[in-house]
Amino acid sequence: MDSRVIQIAARGVFKGTVSIDVAEIRGRFQGELTAREQLIVHASGRLSGKIRYGRIKVEKGGALCGDVARADSAKPQRSASTLLNPA
Repeated sequence: MDSRVIQIAARGVFKGTVSIDVAEIRGRFQGELTAREQLIVHASGRLSGKIRYGRIKVEKGGALCGDVARADSAKPQRSASTLLNPA
């Protein structure tokens, strides 16, 4: 599925692959999820599988399991010292 927004209700379950701008998870997700802009995991939310996100917010109690990383993690990152001490 390729869309803009997905919301999974507290008793909802989604199994599969999704590429989305914003994902808001209160229920269960299993599979491959790419939230290009933002991933919001509420306290009752459970995600497992390959998870990629632009920004993430996880409420206390929310859980992620599997291969979890920023969507742009394949790009080289500048070190903190480079950011704090520009040349």
